[in-house]
Amino acid sequence: MSSHPVLSIVVAVYNGEKFLPHFFDSLLAQNLSHWELIVVNDGSKDNSEEVIRQYQDKFSHFKLLTQENQGVSVARNTGMAQATGQYITFPDIDDEISPKMYGRLLEIALAGDLDVATCNGTYIYTNGDAPKAIFPPNKVPSTGVISGPEWLEMGLSSRKFLHVTWLNLYRLELIRQHNFSFEPKLHHQDIPWTTELLLVAKKVQFINEQYYNYLIHNQSVSHSLQGDERSVRKINTYLKIIDMLLAIYKRYPEQVKQAPACLWQVGKEGLGVIQAILAIKSPEIQREMAQKFIESGYWDVVWSHATTIKLKWRLIRRYTKLKAAAK
Repeated sequence: MSSHPVLSIVVAVYNGEKFLPHFFDSLLAQNLSHWELIVVNDGSKDNSEEVIRQYQDKFSHFKLLTQENQGVSVARNTGMAQATGQYITFPDIDDEISPKMYGRLLEIALAGDLDVATCNGTYIYTNGDAPKAIFPPNKVPSTGVISGPEWLEMGLSSRKFLHVTWLNLYRLELIRQHNFSFEPKLHHQDIPWTTELLLVAKKVQFINEQYYNYLIHNQSVSHSLQGDERSVRKINTYLKIIDMLLAIYKRYPEQVKQAPACLWQVGKEGLGVIQAILAIKSPEIQREMAQKFIESGYWDVVWSHATTIKLKWRLIRRYTKLKAAAK
């Protein structure tokens, strides 16, 4: 057996004391051997570090890294730099992980010598709504071993593909070979991360087995802002993501030819930006963001990447309102 662990689990923690006991217990229940847990305390102001230290002796290979608060992306990068596993994964502490998840993913990863191993998960709504699969089984079936661009094309073409980091195991050597890292201070950094990594991955496999419960609750960072402030942050976030996707596509033109739905993805993200602009209540703020979208050339980019009639129709229906808002 190699002296290196087969799996590194990297966890970013910020004010997570209420979630950590259940999260750590879910990791202790995994059927794994020869793995390491790397916890990055990202400047927590509650009792997170105390809870972490209560659990650290229960893990055979445990690293605690502490830094000033810099956000989940930087925390993941900090942990990733210290990882020594053959594969790496990045769960969120406020979700639920099946005891079978990492053992099953490692099984297919090692058997297929995969670059990326991924499974399905479940949305769990804390308001009592019925749970639902993240990837609808009838839309995104299990695969054999395929290339990353093939999986990206399959997922995006289903229109049900979600860029999520926490459902995947990644070959750490591949990440370091390409010097990949998470974009600091960017919400939804999973979108450019998974897109670029899949474009370079040679061997990927998806199993339509649900092992991860993604909890949707009001304490999530994604739901912490309201009103126009939330809309403006969403707009700026997705404009940055569009810029990043376009740069990624320029770096890997041959791979994008194998996954032409990547182009549709830019159009789809742009539609979300327009909808967010039109949702702004303040006329002044709406005018500012509409002008930015049109005058900075984003409308032209988004329109040129709308590769389906349905998407073009949805965009054109909103363009008149967008131009009116910009006046």
